Amino acid sequence: MSTPHSVSLESPCDPLVTIAIPTFNRASWLGGCVITALSQTYQRIEVLVSDNASTDETAELLRQFRDPRLRVVRQKSNIGLLPNWNACLAEARGEYIVFVPDDDRIQPWMLGRCIALVKREPQIPIVLTLSDVHSTRDGRTWQATPNTKFGTGIWEGTDLLVECLKGNIRARMCSIMIRTDALCAIGGFPTYLPNYGADMAGWATLLVKGRAGFVNESCATYYAHNATETSRLTMEGCLSDERTLTTFIANMINYTIEDLSRRRQVAWAAQLYFARQLIYTLYYYRQQGGNLREVRRLIWRWRHDLRQIGIVEVFRQTRTRPIAGLLFPKLIASIHQLKQVCRDQVRLRRSPQ
Repeated sequence: MSTPHSVSLESPCDPLVTIAIPTFNRASWLGGCVITALSQTYQRIEVLVSDNASTDETAELLRQFRDPRLRVVRQKSNIGLLPNWNACLAEARGEYIVFVPDDDRIQPWMLGRCIALVKREPQIPIVLTLSDVHSTRDGRTWQATPNTKFGTGIWEGTDLLVECLKGNIRARMCSIMIRTDALCAIGGFPTYLPNYGADMAGWATLLVKGRAGFVNESCATYYAHNATETSRLTMEGCLSDERTLTTFIANMINYTIEDLSRRRQVAWAAQLYFARQLIYTLYYYRQQGGNLREVRRLIWRWRHDLRQIGIVEVFRQTRTRPIAGLLFPKLIASIHQLKQVCRDQVRLRRSPQ
């Protein structure tokens, strides 16, 4: 399988970037992921696929590619998700690395935007870009909203982390470029954490170490579907993992951030992050027919986390739609259906006959 080559304007002195694709039994997704990785306008790349002992057509698919920039490593047995990510890190030859799960996609301009910032300040360990979210179930794509506080440039990493925790920067693992030696220096992704959240634990640790790059533009798409690792978690399991991640961030900043006021700022944002995740998770649970008794039970379980920031702040941060959806899911669903009918009628009236 051939892939189109862009005209290379880079010099041999420009940094090599490894696009790492950890995969397991996702041949149906993997081909598109490899193609978008090889289609970068920035040409100093290697695409590294770490096959975690797949038993489907993954090996046959990869043999169809003839691009010399593609390198495949096959694990002898399934070593687990996070160890496979760390295996990618160990095999990477690039100065920088981008982890792209096999079901996600990156835009052709992503690495070009990131490297432009690295050339301005080579010592930065990480560059964040925005990520869209595509739901295969709904067939919809939610485009990332540009941040109103920070434009494309180089900023204090702690400020960017706070914006991420507040939900004002939507970054995913596939939309982040990391300096390889910086990630190695912190031991890669912490395997003692749950799969869900360990990636954020890795890049959040790098953000608080100093300045970081930020591209205020969508450069990747995260795909949400029923076969993701997250989708296999129960609602309570997902929230427990989110709480573990919040605890990790709170502990991590105690030994990485010297300034007390900055530590408090990040800790507060982390508490808001968990509260918001809790409310939104319960909201979607209710939209799918979940009962109010279970919602009350889970709110009671994590009542201390909500109490720390106050119910007024919870309402302010999550706005009224999720809160109303917890209490009146059928009414909210009916309102959404009515709005959709009205939008469809408007489009029909405006369309040429």
